[in-house]
Amino acid sequence: MSDFPNPVGRVAEPIARTVSILVGWAILAFSVALTVEIVGRKLFGLSFKGMDELGGFVLAITAAVGASYAMAMRGHTRVDVFLVRLPRPVQRVLNTLALISLAGFAGFAAWRGWAVIDETLEFSSSAPNLGIPLWVPQSVWLTGLVLFAAIAIAYALHALFLLSTGRPGIDALYGPLSVEEELHSELEALEARHQEEHR
Repeated sequence: MSDFPNPVGRVAEPIARTVSILVGWAILAFSVALTVEIVGRKLFGLSFKGMDELGGFVLAITAAVGASYAMAMRGHTRVDVFLVRLPRPVQRVLNTLALISLAGFAGFAAWRGWAVIDETLEFSSSAPNLGIPLWVPQSVWLTGLVLFAAIAIAYALHALFLLSTGRPGIDALYGPLSVEEELHSELEALEARHQEEHR
């Protein structure tokens, strides 16, 4: 675990975790509905209309929210084969640039997501089979993208502040996780699951 407190993470992590849990319940509900649909189709010749559309909505929302959760928890994949061999000042700059680049991508994704909803509203588009207005699931999808962008931008600004003021902590807070940190994180998650099972 890092010895440096992260004021941004203290706010971002609980929000991202809560939203991810809500989406997890939605995935579970969709899985149950899909199972019922498959059994009904195979045994009784009954099929729910629009399951494929619903699956597409769930997939898009999960990807957006998952990106925000991974951002908050430093879970995005980083290739650090060469990074760890560079001088510490260079690592600080590169870690900051990586965050700025990711924040730019996340901001662009959120901006384009809004453009999609704007077009949907302009043409009053709806799902062909389910018949619901497309802006409804798209709004949830956009919420995930905006959360991703907000966390990424906040982290990038914090890293830039640390870099410009010469304060320590960039590598510890925003660099790739070390093997020890990954192991500690997995052990914490295992302990949390163990406690949940024995409640």
